Amino acid sequence: MSGGKIFLIVVSVLILLIGLGLIAGGGALLWSNTFLRDDEGYYTTRTMDIERNSYGVTTYPAHIEFGPAWFFDWSNLVEVKLTAKNNRVKKTFIGIAEERDLLGYFSDVAYDEIRELHMNNPFGKPRISYREFPGEAPTEPPVDKGFWTASTVGSGTQVLRWGLEEGRYSIALMNHDASRGLDIDGEIGVKVPMVKGIGIGLLVGGLVFILFAFLMVYLVVARSRE
Repeated sequence: MSGGKIFLIVVSVLILLIGLGLIAGGGALLWSNTFLRDDEGYYTTRTMDIERNSYGVTTYPAHIEFGPAWFFDWSNLVEVKLTAKNNRVKKTFIGIAEERDLLGYFSDVAYDEIRELHMNNPFGKPRISYREFPGEAPTEPPVDKGFWTASTVGSGTQVLRWGLEEGRYSIALMNHDASRGLDIDGEIGVKVPMVKGIGIGLLVGGLVFILFAFLMVYLVVARSRE
């Protein structure tokens, strides 16, 4: 067998491996799309215990930046669902705001910022690392402020859904009256409608690569017999 034919066989094997990788990735996405989502289609964390002796808990700011608007309507690609239940006789406030507005509201206020969320234990609850900021009580309750991009307040389990927007945003959890002391069970969910389509695309692409690899091998073998 000539060197050129050996080279083609090696290339065929590489193409075959790429195809198998695409099929594995597509299968994993379709499996997660079927078995890892809740009834509303969200990939949701396990329940987190948020118990702090401060006036509020915020997340580290997330910098959200979309690609070209002509390619996708990026704001519809991902939706976030926040769920919180207050374990005390208090109404729960959930709010999403731009970083500068939230920093202004919590200026000189005692609050905690979530810096890390440890989810390495598949059977236990997530472990949260906080950064504590000392201060006093807020001058106004959160429901009286108008800078919230999205918010909800009430008794029992509260759910806030939000489609992503460009900017630097943080989540805030508080008692509705801005009183001290939080004991909240919280969950974060993410809906990504494109997962199924991407999974199917990877499967189809993988099959095409595999068929092409077998076709190359067949042609090499057929020519070797001539």
